[in-house]
Amino acid sequence: RRFLPSVLGREISLAKNAGTALSILMVDIDHFKSVNDSHGHSSGDIVLSHTAENLLNCVRASDFVFRYGGEEFLIVLVETDEEAALEVAERIREQIASQRVALPNHSSLNVTLSIGVATYEGHPDYQYLINAADHALYSAKKQGRNRTAVAVKDIA
Repeated sequence: RRFLPSVLGREISLAKNAGTALSILMVDIDHFKSVNDSHGHSSGDIVLSHTAENLLNCVRASDFVFRYGGEEFLIVLVETDEEAALEVAERIREQIASQRVALPNHSSLNVTLSIGVATYEGHPDYQYLINAADHALYSAKKQGRNRTAVAVKDIA
């Protein structure tokens, strides 16, 4: 995560100068606290690893995947407009939801994701883009989780 500011700052600069699209996804593992509480922290670690591996497999080599918080990930999708970002987000969400995660005690569980999508709209501060994706993520959670929401455009 310590490289996020420099990577996102550079990608925003490149998108602005080249006139290309840039989108980010804020990804949250639904009900992750209950995984830790019910199955233990080692199972939580397995869920995190499983999710990270799937995220990396669902994006291009030119994209960036960061662990953003406890159970949150941030994905930078270079040269990707809102429509394409939404397609990537849905592909990730559906892939995770369709798999069972094997746990150490010979049990398994289903994991779902809530995802917020935001597309660069010209604001120079990368935190603005992160905040937009974060608001979209919370919208997805409020709508019932296991879904993708797109950031609302500023009407100014």
